Amino acid sequence: MRLSMSLSLLKNSMTWNNLLIPGFLVWLVQLTIADLFIIDTVRPDFIAILIMYWSVSYGRFTGTISGMIFGLIFDLSGSALYFGLSPLIYSTTGYLSGNLKGLYSKINPVLFNLIWITIFVIQFFIFCIVNYQEILILNINLFLGKWIGTSIYTISFMLIMQFIYPLNRIE
Repeated sequence: MRLSMSLSLLKNSMTWNNLLIPGFLVWLVQLTIADLFIIDTVRPDFIAILIMYWSVSYGRFTGTISGMIFGLIFDLSGSALYFGLSPLIYSTTGYLSGNLKGLYSKINPVLFNLIWITIFVIQFFIFCIVNYQEILILNINLFLGKWIGTSIYTISFMLIMQFIYPLNRIE
């Protein structure tokens, strides 16, 4: 009994280490190195990519909670323009991506990839609606350019990750 409880605690601490260490490293990359990749005002969102990987791996609950926590950490680190926007978009991404857990073998792979691309497009639509609301009112074409630009930029980094470590290998 005692041995099984100790093994359970060890397994839980190993799971937390699998989340905390990569999470901390990606947060540092987002704060420091992501600024080197800025094109105009568009930069890739490495935290969203990590949240998607965690959600597909661990499910909706972990994805939503990790999205909320990382969003709060990102907002409190002073990188966000609007407080509360990051927890909203990251927890939404975590929840929607968590629905993809175990789904790759059940549906067409092309549909699976279109779903995660759509999740990113939805996330960046919410982000752009709040961040670029003045541009939306003044010039809708410029707003669409910002929205599509931010979406494509992060999706392109996600596609690079798909060659290194595909989402279907997580299952």
